[in-house]
Amino acid sequence: MHPAHVALSTAAAAAAAAAAAAPAADAGAATPAQGPARARRRRVLASLGAAGAAVGAAVIWLSAQEAASPLLTAGLVLLAAASATLALAYGRGLSALHEAIDSARVGHLAPVKTSRWVRALLGPVVEDYDGMSRDLAALFERMERAQRHIIGERNRHEAILQSLPGAVLIVGTDLRVTRANRQAEALFVRAMVDIVGTPLLQLLGTDGAGEALLRQAFGRGEPLRQVHCDATLASARRRLSLNLTFFSQPGEATSASAALILQDVTDANRMQELTQQTEKLVALGEMAGGVAHELNTPLGTILGYAQLLTEGRAGTEQRAEYARTIHEQARRCARIIEDLLTYARRPACDAEVTDLNALVRESCEGVSACQGRRLGVPVELALSETGAVRGSAGQLEIVLVNLVVNAVQAAAANAVATAGPRVQVASRVEGEFAVVTVTDNGPGVAPDLRRKIFEPFFTTRPEGGGTGLGLALSHAIVTRVGGMLDCDPAFRGGARLVLHLPLAQRSP
Repeated sequence: MHPAHVALSTAAAAAAAAAAAAPAADAGAATPAQGPARARRRRVLASLGAAGAAVGAAVIWLSAQEAASPLLTAGLVLLAAASATLALAYGRGLSALHEAIDSARVGHLAPVKTSRWVRALLGPVVEDYDGMSRDLAALFERMERAQRHIIGERNRHEAILQSLPGAVLIVGTDLRVTRANRQAEALFVRAMVDIVGTPLLQLLGTDGAGEALLRQAFGRGEPLRQVHCDATLASARRRLSLNLTFFSQPGEATSASAALILQDVTDANRMQELTQQTEKLVALGEMAGGVAHELNTPLGTILGYAQLLTEGRAGTEQRAEYARTIHEQARRCARIIEDLLTYARRPACDAEVTDLNALVRESCEGVSACQGRRLGVPVELALSETGAVRGSAGQLEIVLVNLVVNAVQAAAANAVATAGPRVQVASRVEGEFAVVTVTDNGPGVAPDLRRKIFEPFFTTRPEGGGTGLGLALSHAIVTRVGGMLDCDPAFRGGARLVLHLPLAQRSP
């Protein structure tokens, strides 16, 4: 046989042997994920071995042909060598690619490990795989970060849920409880496993009105804010405060539908009622003390002069003077009782309207003609067009007269000597209110007394100077018609009381 034929036959045989040996070397233990990949590698390498065997058979046949040219024989030798080399390189490249794929299946993404000349042969495929593995690694890293963030947010929300002071129930679209916090266990005196899955209305045990309220709220998707209802908890009737918030519109929710926050306000309501009752008793005691104090002075005067009359030692003129004093003090007692009854009755506001400026002029003229002239205090008017206000003229006249009389007395007693006593009454319109200001240049009102001056029987005048009911009665009248009466805290150089009265409905 020609030597070239022998070399060619040897190369072909070596290629076939290498291809056939690869499956044997790859026959070790394999995971379920690696099994299909190794089977594919064996099929590829077996195909390469068959190709090498075919080349070897062709060389053997040619070697039997003595008439074959040397040039053809050399070409076949080169072809066989090149085929064997390419087969080995291609097989190793595919083997490395399959190994990388097997590693990726178990979560390890890495570039394909091949030699430079194998990468040159399978370059596009290997580069595409390496690029895909890098993209997947980046994607998995982002997914892992997102997962850690979601877990952190879930833990944070769980901590908030458990730390809330009220019982929290997460309710599904079927009105069954899907989650709850520890406070819910304490409120219902039930374990978490007994709360989750229970129908909400059965768990609460509300009365008919509460059940209808909750069904309407869930049916319409209407939130609830600080709504109170009665419920039966652990065989005890309790008062609950409900706050309901929906996660999505009705019909769109797939699992959790709403969060219901419950607070047991039974004890708080009981305490509030007790506090209110205590405040009423305290107010009643203060009023009784104020009435006794106010009536004690004139009654003492009446008793004193009555005793002088009964002794019979006074002359006719003195007896007449004693009688007039008794009459005046008796009228003072009647006025105190009348003012107290007017303050206590608080009659409902009627639909009367009053021309405000006309009433202001009339009231100021009456005070100026009596108190103003006697004390030497002028009353100035600075009126703007206001129109009619709500309230009866008789009730509002009591308010205006009280304000102007107090201002005249304060200015007369403590006015600045260089300026002289002065009272100004002004009116204007602000929005939906008519505003009347009564200003004097007296000593003013101390900051800590600005709210007390509207309390019954509170007065800054000396003993016997007033009943302390004028401003309290005025404040009650103004409040009933929807207005406001305050002392201006920003005014300096005296006192300024500000009266807001709602304007009457204007015809279109």
